Amino acid sequence: MKKILILSLLLLSQMVASAQQLEGVYKNGNDSIIFMGDKVSFRITGFAGLSTVQVGEGSYELIENFMLINTTDYPGHKTSYTSQDAISEDTCRVRVVSIDNYPVQGILVESKNSSGKVLNAGVTDSNGSVIFTDFDKIGKITAFAMGYHPITFDFSMGKDYIIKIAENDIIENRTVAFRINIIDDKSFSILLLSDDLKTNKDLEKELTKLNKRASKSNLIEKRFTKELPIFIR
Repeated sequence: MKKILILSLLLLSQMVASAQQLEGVYKNGNDSIIFMGDKVSFRITGFAGLSTVQVGEGSYELIENFMLINTTDYPGHKTSYTSQDAISEDTCRVRVVSIDNYPVQGILVESKNSSGKVLNAGVTDSNGSVIFTDFDKIGKITAFAMGYHPITFDFSMGKDYIIKIAENDIIENRTVAFRINIIDDKSFSILLLSDDLKTNKDLEKELTKLNKRASKSNLIEKRFTKELPIFIR
């Protein structure tokens, strides 16, 4: 009888554990959340404002009706830059291009001093360019725009720069918190509570506060459905 009871408890614990383990690809339109063991990668829109796409990956855990994703370094395309000798000694040209090397218009480029104070700023033109003429005090260059991965790098006198800017709001090395409602084994709904959860605080208290704030704002959850595998005969 004792052995049967122990076996029953073990089976029950395994069932509870499996119920808390998501697996496979879940989609909502072009959005997706992919679970592989204790790892997860996501591509979601609509939570950060307008149609901004947020992407990231890392390990996850389910705590009651919350899902926390501890993101790591993002393995996909990220914004980068290269430098070359300046065409003119009187100017610094910063050119912004896409991953496919097409000029990107409308990117805000700022020059800053070594303390981070903005000295000058410009928006890239149809050629993806911004030109700075007063650069004696420049210590850093920053480029950013909604829907793109921002970058900041050190400035060197006598150099022009080419920034290859990546799309999407890349979340890495931060904790993302969702409210999650697991509907059945093939679907769940989520609501983004924070893309930078401060885990050094009282976690339960912080999640409760974020959840109350989201409820008062009448934010809408997004439902994801498991994508079934395609069988080819």
